[in-house]
Amino acid sequence: MARQKVDIDGAAHLVLADGVMLLHPAETVLEAMLTGRFRQQRSRMLSVGTATARLHLVRRFIAFTGTFPWQRDPSDVEDWASALLSE
Repeated sequence: MARQKVDIDGAAHLVLADGVMLLHPAETVLEAMLTGRFRQQRSRMLSVGTATARLHLVRRFIAFTGTFPWQRDPSDVEDWASALLSE
């Protein structure tokens, strides 16, 4: 089943160049997703500080799980929340 690209604010394919072979595809797509999310937040008139703080929070979660978004399950969020509460 082919996936259809949807042009919505924050979509990774809007950040990535067409027809380019990626050296590190997973990392590149993740960065494109984060860039797209940042741009989407700014397009909603959120301040740079707010968008940056939210991006930092997502990066903390990424570091905690050590996985890409498409590899996670709900228990990762529960583990992270528990770890934050125990700090």
